[in-house]
Amino acid sequence: MKKWQVFAAITLVVLLVAAWRILSYERERNQPVATNQTARRELTDDQMVVPKKMFIDSIKSAKELDGKSVWMKTGYTLPYYAYRTGRVVFAHEEGRLPPAQELQVKDFVQVTTPPDWVSSIPRGPHNAFVVFTEPGRTGEFAAPVATIDGANSAWQCDDIFFYQDPKTLYHWPADVWQAVAQHTAKQGMSEVQTTMALGNLQQSGSKNPGDRTVSYTTMDQGQTHRYDVTFAGDKATSVSSQ
Repeated sequence: MKKWQVFAAITLVVLLVAAWRILSYERERNQPVATNQTARRELTDDQMVVPKKMFIDSIKSAKELDGKSVWMKTGYTLPYYAYRTGRVVFAHEEGRLPPAQELQVKDFVQVTTPPDWVSSIPRGPHNAFVVFTEPGRTGEFAAPVATIDGANSAWQCDDIFFYQDPKTLYHWPADVWQAVAQHTAKQGMSEVQTTMALGNLQQSGSKNPGDRTVSYTTMDQGQTHRYDVTFAGDKATSVSSQ
């Protein structure tokens, strides 16, 4: 075979490979793009709310709240007590603070708790308590907010409190806020709204918020109630109480 014939054969092979690559590329480009068939649930307006944090980590920084109002974020998880003559009256537990309850902060104090004291705030060598009043109610009260144990101290204020009136954060209809104030739930409420009304003592066999049944426990004036709420599409479809 002559040199020009060899060269021509090689050139032909190169052109055929290039043509095959171009054709393959065009076929791939024109194929429909595979899509993820699993639907992603978009975040609701409520889930996108980011409450303010103050990163309180000492009595000194906590005192920035003196004279201000805070609102309970974690309903029915925190015991509170009468506060008289500068002392927490542990023998007189008032109950558990309900969700969205406004507290008018008077002071923060360091306290040595009784050996048998039990709370959602772990007992330490000392504990910090917020001293407060409630609108329309006489007397002062105190509730734990921190474990004081040197380098192992743990402050929970950012988890316990809204530093802004939740009504300015969540733009809900008047009837929803009425249910929140009465600590009841009704059909049509979202899971966030229901938690604001019934608190954080809750259990569920599912990890799919908005599409599950949740059992809530409320504690009102020494009485315990249970609510079972079923959600579908982040709307309460069934509400039952015991």
